[in-house]
Amino acid sequence: MEEKANSLVIAPTRQAEIATLDVESLVADWLHLDVANGDACSDTLKTYRGNFAAWLTWCGENSVHPGQATVENVKGWRQDLVAAGSKPSTISLKLTTVRRFYQSAVDRGILKSNPAANVRAPKERRAVKEQIKYLSAGEAELLFRAVPKDSEIKSLRDKAMIGLMALEGLRRVEIVRASVSDIGNDLEGLRLLIHGKGKERFIYPREDTAQVLQDYLMARGAVERDVHGEPLFVQIRKGGTAMGRISRTGVNKVVDHYLQNAGLKREGLSCHALRHTCGALLYQATRDVRAVQETLGHSNIATSAGYAHIIERGKARYTREIPVKIS
Repeated sequence: MEEKANSLVIAPTRQAEIATLDVESLVADWLHLDVANGDACSDTLKTYRGNFAAWLTWCGENSVHPGQATVENVKGWRQDLVAAGSKPSTISLKLTTVRRFYQSAVDRGILKSNPAANVRAPKERRAVKEQIKYLSAGEAELLFRAVPKDSEIKSLRDKAMIGLMALEGLRRVEIVRASVSDIGNDLEGLRLLIHGKGKERFIYPREDTAQVLQDYLMARGAVERDVHGEPLFVQIRKGGTAMGRISRTGVNKVVDHYLQNAGLKREGLSCHALRHTCGALLYQATRDVRAVQETLGHSNIATSAGYAHIIERGKARYTREIPVKIS
């Protein structure tokens, strides 16, 4: 069964050429060459490997040859994920991983068709307000107060990271990717190049955010470079020793730690909620969807408009003005 689950039926035109390759080899090539244009971070690669391993496990348990998988097989896997209680977002990520792998195999002439091409995850049924988790202005202040007010490297690093996420709208991955060389100065002040999802943009942090970032770098000093340069945010061992670039898991732990200490931790509230906090508070202050779009780097303004929806819906009680009594 294991051999069956880990081999791939290929297009006849290339059968003699690559008949000895198995799924794991093909996946390894795909991850190295295609994911994130060949420059995926370790966390992304780990996620993709885990998602595809889940698909191979399902294939093995259901006697499905991965290279002969049909649309119905992929739908069957989706149905089992739903039955197991997986969230639509989780199912979507798994299906996306499998879909991209098969499409890569099709593009390279290894397979004839992509069985996951049109299989999508169930729609999220929760209300928009429940989907977008964010902190109020008062809660955001409580979060910052939870960070020790000292000059320790860790405290300065954590306050700078939280500031960039909650007040400047950075994603977790953008925190991880940031390097010291991305910092510059011009007439508008400190400027930071952000390596976003598929595109780059500049931000100009608030003066208080910029100051704590500079204080952190001054206290930390230079650290060893990696393939992307000198990391901006690093892991810090006990005793204040700065190590290599912080991971996404590391950022999660930092944010969750302070949310817990501030009494704010609740289901669905973690790193990305800080980005949502920036979007929600910015719209509250400006009522300008375009400002939200520019700050958060959204490609589609409809995404930015979601913040307007959650802020305004709580105020839409116009029927109170109707002069009719019911009792």
